[in-house]
Amino acid sequence: MGPYRIFALACFRQFGVGTSRFEEPISKESTYMIEELANLKGQAVDLTWHFNNAVSNIICKVVFGTRFELSDERIHRLTNLLNRQNELAGSGGLEMNIPINIPSKAKQEIKKVLDELHEFINEMVESHRKNFDLNNLNDVIDLWLNEIRLHKSDDPSSFRHPDNMVGQLLLLFLAGTDTTSNTLRWGSQYLIRYPKVQDRIHCEIDTVVGRNRLPKLADKPNLPYTQSVIAELDRITSLAPLSVFHVAGDTTTFRGYTIPKNSVVISNLYAVRHSPEIWGDPEEFRPERFLDDDGNFLEPDELIPFGVGRRVCLGEALARQELFIFFTHLLHQFKFEKTSEDAPMPTLKPIDGLVLHPEPYKLRVTKRD
Repeated sequence: MGPYRIFALACFRQFGVGTSRFEEPISKESTYMIEELANLKGQAVDLTWHFNNAVSNIICKVVFGTRFELSDERIHRLTNLLNRQNELAGSGGLEMNIPINIPSKAKQEIKKVLDELHEFINEMVESHRKNFDLNNLNDVIDLWLNEIRLHKSDDPSSFRHPDNMVGQLLLLFLAGTDTTSNTLRWGSQYLIRYPKVQDRIHCEIDTVVGRNRLPKLADKPNLPYTQSVIAELDRITSLAPLSVFHVAGDTTTFRGYTIPKNSVVISNLYAVRHSPEIWGDPEEFRPERFLDDDGNFLEPDELIPFGVGRRVCLGEALARQELFIFFTHLLHQFKFEKTSEDAPMPTLKPIDGLVLHPEPYKLRVTKRD
């Protein structure tokens, strides 16, 4: 495990990320979102911003030590830039990955967006530098500044080099916002397409949790069908189709192919999640495939929602918590519906990007009794 990964995981552990300690801040953010949606009173709405804001605020709390109100222009600026970066980058297209310079409008705009993202995060870092208090380390930036203070490196490839801090923080945001918020967007649209699935989730949550409180992480083992729907959303949407790129540590042979040392290795996770040999009917949205004969939830190895290899997604534990809490809270409180009987169904056709996100879609969020 590399030094940066060890450091990042240590930061997460210090703030309780991925543990029961972190359930409360996620639940609080969820209640803010529920209040906003309830105030819509059934108006037609595209939920993109609501989901982005809620999920972004979780990573903001960890990295910046604060959350942003919906009216705060800073969170608008951050999430809009992150969304635009994803749209422009594509999902591994040749133009974005070959090691030569091809002038294009897309590349020019990507550079502009990345420059603005760096500027935003750098402003937050500089604010932390000015107010740094060794006895009051409240977030990842504080811990990072302290790490540089103790072990500053002149190695330009080291995460302890001051010039690398902003770029690495940006990667945390890219990984920590888009996937969860877009899974929630996909979920709302699939549940409109499959109302019987939505009804079954409502029934399970009401039976296990009741109507007098919101679901908790402790309820998870008793909500197997809800877990199976989340797993099927992960599988069929295949949000990160190519996962995180890896590098071969040594020259090796795999199935007759020689992979030289330092070669970039790209995992085609989409192909695995949509393989007829594995799933039988991969294009069908069928949550029951993750339930055994007794109705217990099973997660097969082939689902691979957070990548492959030893260096899977850093935020796996956090993402699992966020997705379960946000998803169950939303379904406990609301029903997702078309804006009218004549309104078109969501297409379920993804927009290409580093993350496959759904087409914009206005729906109605109806408060449940």
